[in-house]
Amino acid sequence: MMQRMDEGRLNHRLGLLSVVTGIIVGIVVSEFRLAIPAIMHVVESILVWGQTSIWHSIGFVLMFAVIGCIVAWTAKQEPMIGGSGIPQIAGKLSGKLNFPWTSVLFYKLLGGLLAIGSGLTLGREGPSVQIGAAIGQGVAEVTKTPAKSGKYLIVGAAGAGLATAFNAPVSGIVFCLEELLKKVTRRGFLSATLTIITASLVSIALIGDDAAITIPQALHVKIATYPYLIILGVLLGLSGVLFNKVIMWSKALYSQWTAPTFWKMVFPFVLTALVLLIDVRLIGSGEELILLPFLDNPGLLTLLYLFLAKLVLLGVAFGSGIPGGIFFPLLSLGALVGNFYASGLHALGLVDVYTITVFTVIAMAAHFAAIVRAPLTGIFLILEMTGGSIQYLLPIAIVTYIAYFIAEICQSKPVYESLLGLMVKA
Repeated sequence: MMQRMDEGRLNHRLGLLSVVTGIIVGIVVSEFRLAIPAIMHVVESILVWGQTSIWHSIGFVLMFAVIGCIVAWTAKQEPMIGGSGIPQIAGKLSGKLNFPWTSVLFYKLLGGLLAIGSGLTLGREGPSVQIGAAIGQGVAEVTKTPAKSGKYLIVGAAGAGLATAFNAPVSGIVFCLEELLKKVTRRGFLSATLTIITASLVSIALIGDDAAITIPQALHVKIATYPYLIILGVLLGLSGVLFNKVIMWSKALYSQWTAPTFWKMVFPFVLTALVLLIDVRLIGSGEELILLPFLDNPGLLTLLYLFLAKLVLLGVAFGSGIPGGIFFPLLSLGALVGNFYASGLHALGLVDVYTITVFTVIAMAAHFAAIVRAPLTGIFLILEMTGGSIQYLLPIAIVTYIAYFIAEICQSKPVYESLLGLMVKA
């Protein structure tokens, strides 16, 4: 009887701490999310100025170099903020890595805002997940929560970071189950869910509940296009394999470069500044590229160019170790693959223009599954990010699981597992 009462107290305490953690994560990550486009808006204005003369262009590049120096300094102060931060969380949960939550939280916020807000090909979601996890770790340590319950707070806060970054609470819950918890317990599930729901409600109160990507119409997949979904899944699986190879190649190239780590991190800023002066379409994580079918959709060669350019810029930025995620870039690259494939079918007279839009949206979930190997997270993430624009789950599931199996057949390891392996070896 006494043991049952003690367990009840522990559960009530964990529930209360989960709510507190969710409130803090919701506030911090919402402000982080709002600050990034605000910074990027300033950068875009300066970019327009930089394109007016050679001297202004030099000034723009120098500005990016200075930002790069500040970001490199943050990574030097706290090496564990490098990249998306998700492998670090997995390492913390498995006992392979340990780090102070205070410095991770401060330097990830500062470095992530500057790196992502400046327009590099990096996403906000990985940093949001690590920022959330750092808050969860902080709550656990400050309240002297037992290790097992502390782990639940970290996992729930990490999922809350993802949920807040994308207005996607269900995806945050599924991400916790697929990618972080692995082995599900009732207490762990309830704690994580409570944290994520609380953070989502706080986020809605602060910034609203609009979908992360506005799809201006409801989408449905025509029965006649189902056979083409199979090839789409294969293409996205192969693209996912290529994506993971590029990420690991970029890490290997940077490790072989004998320059000081500080200047390795400044290099992506200088290169990106030069590229943006030539083509402003390549700014940021690639959200605008997802919406190309709704605007003035370019030709096949342009789509191929955009895919390759963004893939290279992502490798240059992410491989250097500066703080920034790969979620949004990998989604935009998947969208470009779907757009390219459907546009090719349309050019051959096999599908109508409407199908280009549908395949572009579906492709994001499948690309995520091939790269991260979390298919359910990918499916729910795209449904929530686009406001449930796809009316039926079956076509998304077909393409997603084909892409997943292609990546498995090619023996491509999940990207975060590979990145954690590099960190542990180092």
